[in-house]
Amino acid sequence: MNSSFSKIIIGLLAICGCCSCEDWLTQEDQSAMSTSQTYSSIASISSVAANLYSRLNYPQDFTTDAIDLTSWDEACNSSAYWASASNKNADYRQYYDYTLMRYINAHIHSLLEEVSSTVPKEYQRYFLAEARYIRAFVYFTMVSRMGGVPIIEEAQEYTLDPLTLARPRNKEAEVYDFICKELDEIKDDLSLAAPGLTTRATKGSALALKCRAMLYAGTIANNYDKNVAKGLILPSGATGISKDRANDYFQKCLDAYFELEELQQYDLYKVNNDLAENYTELFLNKSTNPEIIFRKDFDGQNFLNGFTGRAICRAMKPLPKSGAEISPVLNLVDAYEDVATHEVKAINPYVGEPQVESMGISSSNYEYKVFDKPEDIFVGRDPRLMASIICPGSSFRGNALDFQAGLAVKTAEGYEFKSVQTMDDYLDATKGYYENVQMTGTEGPHKSSTNVSHTGFLLRKFVDTASGSESNGQSTVPYIVFRYGEVLLNAAEAAFYLNENGVETYNDENMRSLSLNSINRIRERAGGERFKLSDAELTFDRIVSERRVELSFEDHRYNDMKRWRLADEVWNNDPDNPEAVLYGLWPYKIYAPGEDIDGKWLFRKVKLEFRKEPIYFDLKMYYATYPINTGNPYIEKNPNH
Repeated sequence: MNSSFSKIIIGLLAICGCCSCEDWLTQEDQSAMSTSQTYSSIASISSVAANLYSRLNYPQDFTTDAIDLTSWDEACNSSAYWASASNKNADYRQYYDYTLMRYINAHIHSLLEEVSSTVPKEYQRYFLAEARYIRAFVYFTMVSRMGGVPIIEEAQEYTLDPLTLARPRNKEAEVYDFICKELDEIKDDLSLAAPGLTTRATKGSALALKCRAMLYAGTIANNYDKNVAKGLILPSGATGISKDRANDYFQKCLDAYFELEELQQYDLYKVNNDLAENYTELFLNKSTNPEIIFRKDFDGQNFLNGFTGRAICRAMKPLPKSGAEISPVLNLVDAYEDVATHEVKAINPYVGEPQVESMGISSSNYEYKVFDKPEDIFVGRDPRLMASIICPGSSFRGNALDFQAGLAVKTAEGYEFKSVQTMDDYLDATKGYYENVQMTGTEGPHKSSTNVSHTGFLLRKFVDTASGSESNGQSTVPYIVFRYGEVLLNAAEAAFYLNENGVETYNDENMRSLSLNSINRIRERAGGERFKLSDAELTFDRIVSERRVELSFEDHRYNDMKRWRLADEVWNNDPDNPEAVLYGLWPYKIYAPGEDIDGKWLFRKVKLEFRKEPIYFDLKMYYATYPINTGNPYIEKNPNH
């Protein structure tokens, strides 16, 4: 092997950062090993692969902060300084990592040319397929954010003149086609992986990646007319896919789904009679979970997961200025349907017409609905609401959480609202009480920028229930990259489009029935038999809504809105657009001594005013900024840049 390739491999080993705590992914410091030594054993080759896994890009994984989780319409952050998505620009989620691609290609080259005969043939086949899977994953990450990028399969040597390595952009469709071809060619060799493996490439993870990638390509093609109207097509084909390719991609999405089903290795997580508990546990249980296909692992010691410390309720926060950093917004809460009627209907805490109030008002003459307990306002909603989001009246780790924005003191004209000036005073004997009654609960909600709920909600999904896991990154909750529930929703959407496009059957399956049955498997797990949709209820809007709630906080919402070409229409920077403005739901305990409403609850719908501007998705964000290298003859800017 020449010295350039040797340097790449040595560099990989020197950077070592493992993505799993499983034994066969454990790495040793092998930076001093020669290339021939590196490719002479299963352990050392696994070490190279582990490094490559650790460098895959997941914007919302548990090693990052909470900003990306709280930038759009799922949640806001506890700090006003992190609150606005409107400062996002064309560089948002830019990803163009050909340094990593060179390492991957050098690894593939070594597996083809340098691997020792002492490594069993079946391991050689698996390692090569694994490396190509990682490459396909990186290409999918790039094409889904940047559009067409150069497809480079050979190992490239470093050079002082990087322009000698410059390549023209491949068409967007060509990159998706390459991903599909790669995954089809390697999937059977990935079957050599250990049964039940979810932290390294398997046939299941290859099929899950294909299923997602082909759905993305299909929806971009299916929305060709929108792409034209929004100026998103480059003449070269580097962005935009011809509409006549849509059905082909949707069929390939379904091919992957059918083949995944044939494996009979994956299923929805359904071990409890409590439907909501099933949904909560599937994100916490990594040992006996048939729903996980591919995950990034953490052990809380060598590979730290600080997410729980950032998201946990204020009452359990591990350190000052930590915890309660992710406050789900009312916009998302409203998306959880009524189980009995299947209606997606916004919560209205008022008698008569709904209102929107300022966070800071001190009195109101609105007529409010009155509830015996704060949780009563959510009765009958999709069980995934309480399984994903900690709402007023909820408990966590067996402890009731105190969501109380203040006291609603009954007056002749209506109500006067009393709350603490700052959360530091909420238990102060002189500042935190009114008529000897505590005004504000431990969790708020409150307008301050301290670590407290701003919205009236906190996150439950992914938050570790193990005591102590909130400290020092000790949580062992995995980051799930692919799960079976997503695959079902991908198949449901692809089949829906095919039926709409005139393809009634495919692989002897009726497309309409396949779409309905796939989505109903998800809904039945969530709400039981009565939550299943009828054929008449199956619409595109229903698919949008189902993905929004089932996949909330799993880094699908932003990508879905992009590929549907809806992002600029919904997040349009319009202060009069309720979808672009974020809201909270603040609970108040009623103070009315001698009246029957005393001690009961009312809610105010508030505009989250620290979000100084509505959410804004600019047209240029459909394709992030393509890198500009001076003198590169192949530079082609992305649309609207």
